[in-house]
This record gives sequence, structure tokens and C-alpha cells, in this order.
Amino acid sequence: MKTEKKESKIILFTCNWNAYSGLEAAGAEKISYSPTVYPIRLACLGRITPGIILKAFENGANGVLLLGCSEGECQYETGNKQVTEIVPETRSLLNLLGYNDNQFQLDFVDVGDGKAFKEIIQNFTNGIDEIQGNQ
Repeated sequence: MKTEKKESKIILFTCNWNAYSGLEAAGAEKISYSPTVYPIRLACLGRITPGIILKAFENGANGVLLLGCSEGECQYETGNKQVTEIVPETRSLLNLLGYNDNQFQLDFVDVGDGKAFKEIIQNFTNGIDEIQGNQ
């Protein structure tokens, strides 16, 4: 009996600056990425909290990816440092709830780097699909 492939839902929280410009560059260069990725643009990833990430999972996300500015590139100076500090706490909470470590990731993208943007999303999506048994 053939099992039906279940589509993964990935929430992508992206900073308004570097990471979002990577998304825009990917679009301008016609670099496609999975249609199961739902980008949410934030002024700065430093404003995200563990509660927001947990809410994404509560609302059906199979994975949450945070994409921010590279070190030293944050428009608000400390946003990438702040988001880095919440990752261990968030990961601990997700582990308590039974989520796999690979279902939550923080990464950084340089300004306008559409190829890196696509590669990060592709690798994360493949990992989520593997967890969901979609490969």
C-alpha cells in the first residue's frame, strides 16, 4: 500500500534587512524554493521570543527557520546577538514538547545573497521532509 506524502509546513522568520534581501534576490534571480515555506518578515530577529516560535509549532508548523543578519551587520546593532541568546532556551522547550532538534534552526544570510538563501532553505526543508518521512 502506497502512503501519501504529507506536505511539510515551514515557518521562516526573516529580518527585514539582510535575510529578506536574500529572499528578494532569489526572486529577482528566479531562484525557486519550496512552496511549503511561509516567510514572515520582522523588523529584526532580535524581537522574536521563544513564545512566538512555540506558537508557530502550535499552529501546525513542522519546522521553524530563523534567518537573520550576519555578525556585525545588524541594523539595530544587537539583534543577531539577542536572537542567538534565545536559541538554547527555545530548543530546550521544544525538546520537552517532543520536537526534534532539526525542526528549529537559526542561520544568517549576507545582503542580497539569493543563492545562500535558497541553499539554507533547501537544506532545512530536506531535513524536515526526512523527519516527516517524505523522502
